[in-house]
Amino acid sequence: MAKAYLKIKVEAGKERSVRDALLRFDEVKGADLTTGGQDILASIEADSYEDILQVVIDRLRTLKGIKSTVTDLVLE
Repeated sequence: MAKAYLKIKVEAGKERSVRDALLRFDEVKGADLTTGGQDILASIEADSYEDILQVVIDRLRTLKGIKSTVTDLVLE
């Protein structure tokens, strides 16, 4: 099982709607509104790192309201 954290910056006022949309994906195991360098921190799990990148690039980053993302792969 591959894991990653996705740091997400969103348009002002879209934090809760983006979080709720993220949580509809099976690969997203959690998504929290945060302070700091990102607005939302999401945890993602998939069968492989390639699958994680596919989900992030093709599905998650296309959600309305997302401005930018940073994907941190979990090594251990």
